Amino acid sequence: MSFIDNLKSFGKSVSTFLFGQSSESDHVNNMLVGIYPGGYGAPPTRGTRELLDAYNTMPWLRAVVNKVSRSVATTGWHLYVVSENGKAVKAANIQNANFEVRSRYLKQQNNIREITNHPLLDLLNTGNSFMTGITVRQIIQVYLDLVGEAFLLKERNKAGVPIALYPLPPDWVVNIPTLDYPVFRVSFRGFDEEIPASEILWISDPDPRNPYARGSGTARSLADELETDEYAAKHTKSWFYNKARPDLIISADGLTREETQRLEQDWINKNQGFFRAYKPYFISKKVDVQALNQTFENMQLVDLRKYERDTIIHVYGVPPEILGIIESSNRATIEASDYLYSRWVIQPRLELLRSYLQERLVPEFDDRLILEYDNPIPEDKEYVLRAAQASPWSLTVDEWREMSGHNRLDNDEGKVYPLPYNMYFARNFGYTSNSNNEASDSKTKEKEDMEALAEIIREIEELDESNTVKGGEE
Repeated sequence: MSFIDNLKSFGKSVSTFLFGQSSESDHVNNMLVGIYPGGYGAPPTRGTRELLDAYNTMPWLRAVVNKVSRSVATTGWHLYVVSENGKAVKAANIQNANFEVRSRYLKQQNNIREITNHPLLDLLNTGNSFMTGITVRQIIQVYLDLVGEAFLLKERNKAGVPIALYPLPPDWVVNIPTLDYPVFRVSFRGFDEEIPASEILWISDPDPRNPYARGSGTARSLADELETDEYAAKHTKSWFYNKARPDLIISADGLTREETQRLEQDWINKNQGFFRAYKPYFISKKVDVQALNQTFENMQLVDLRKYERDTIIHVYGVPPEILGIIESSNRATIEASDYLYSRWVIQPRLELLRSYLQERLVPEFDDRLILEYDNPIPEDKEYVLRAAQASPWSLTVDEWREMSGHNRLDNDEGKVYPLPYNMYFARNFGYTSNSNNEASDSKTKEKEDMEALAEIIREIEELDESNTVKGGEE
């Protein structure tokens, strides 16, 4: 924090001490206190544990959430810092900018350098003693997509610096902090403890009904669709267990109990088994045989499950091609799906995660640091190729080789530009002084040659004229 920031903070503290809080702050405090008059914060939303269990039992929910969370988790993270006059400074305009603006700053400004070795990077990449960094980041996103919130318990070293993050299932956190009681209450099995708010990082996708309470995940809005698909799957399973219902009902008038039992036994003996299939069965009395047929086609069970599947993946915004559903796809839609998935599914989730890490975790190390993630959006190769073809001399040979999948040339031989003078190669882009001189010398020599040729032609013409005159005189 700079001297000016410290001075502003000190002035604000003195003003609050002398004159008290403003009326606006009083209104805010009164509202926050009034939301939870009992002191304790909100408990988990009803159905939280069931949604977490659904990740293990509902296949399409698992497929979508696992795909998205794995994509978010495998994205790399970087740290940058802005320097002025050799000293690191805080650049809030870059820290709080969106991804496009941050990327432009980080690429264009020479006073920004990347930090490759830092405890914060170790914290994000190593996870904890039970999980890798990727696993921790994945479970964070799983919690956010299912129930809309994730809790990370911080482990600190003797210096008070966070060295590990332990994800807590949202249903373990039975109370969240309030102004009167700023602690998290965590309870599971034999563990029940109140943990200070500073020791747990709470990442939340707020519920619009009460943004100061628990989060709201996408899966919560799909509760009915998820249960419908699950019941359809269970019905299909029960069909193979016969569902306590016979395939045939056989009845006949005038049969006694003993005759009915003999008919049943005779029917089974003559018709049951693979080698008795398609054989006729003869009987001397009128018997009524009624088949109880049930087909998935008549119930439209297949169409129902496809409809619920499509609803689930559309609500999450995942293109079907990403999950291998290519029933009505072609090459163009498959290639476009990768861009749509990265741009509108992965990047917004990374931005939400980064905003919490930048505002709530980075200041515990150094508030001048800028946290950034790798761009998940794939490069538009066709656009890059068209732009390069418009001015092929603007790229080096090495850059052209990389675009085609080849390695750079050794000894910097590929660091030349193919300039369009019948395509000669230059070390520097554009016209150099040597090339200008060479071009000037070439034009001068060409002019001299043309003048010499004209002089020769003129002498030949004069010689012809003199020979003609002499011939006439003779």
